[in-house]
Amino acid sequence: MGRLSNKGVLVVLLLLALVNVPFVHGAWVGHQLDRNGVETTATVTASRGSGDGGLVDFRFDPRVDPDQRTWTAALDADGFDVAESAGTIEVRVVPGSPQNYRVSGEQGAGVLVVLTVFADVVLLLALVLLWLRTAGPLRLVALEDVRRARPAYSLQRLSPTEYVVTGEVVVIEPGAVVLDLGDRQVRVELDGFDNPVGYEQPAQVRCRLPESSP
Repeated sequence: MGRLSNKGVLVVLLLLALVNVPFVHGAWVGHQLDRNGVETTATVTASRGSGDGGLVDFRFDPRVDPDQRTWTAALDADGFDVAESAGTIEVRVVPGSPQNYRVSGEQGAGVLVVLTVFADVVLLLALVLLWLRTAGPLRLVALEDVRRARPAYSLQRLSPTEYVVTGEVVVIEPGAVVLDLGDRQVRVELDGFDNPVGYEQPAQVRCRLPESSP
């Protein structure tokens, strides 16, 4: 279980990195544009729009982009109308790096930020749950013998200090047993009671908190 949880943490961290790559790249490009960018006019070669804006294809002057590649930008309604009527758009571009540009009237950056933040929150919550899973099992002390049970996962609170634990036996030690509850593990110290339930079998036991009296 520990190895699986650790792998889960690594997967979540990898997803966090991948989700934030576009945002980090966009921030770096924005910094380069603010520091080294120059204003230029590009020629619109095609447009596809609706009432809320649209996409325009454009090319830079050969002095800016000798390869004369076609670039695409999503514009808001006002920017799209200007681009269609004028046949040109205003662009800030890094000299020597035509792929790093910012079009006047461009839209979509705000949406990227919102989606990135939402994904980060979801992944961080998953990371917290995985960390809680790997932080160590809850420790309880048995108040009776461990007994066989129907397959189930639950931690039922009977009082401020007593619980009934139902789960799968994943560890058997002298004087202790660990039950897996699906989203967490519980270590039950037998305190003189018996555990007749075998490995990977469903079990149930009534327990108390370690600091309370039986």
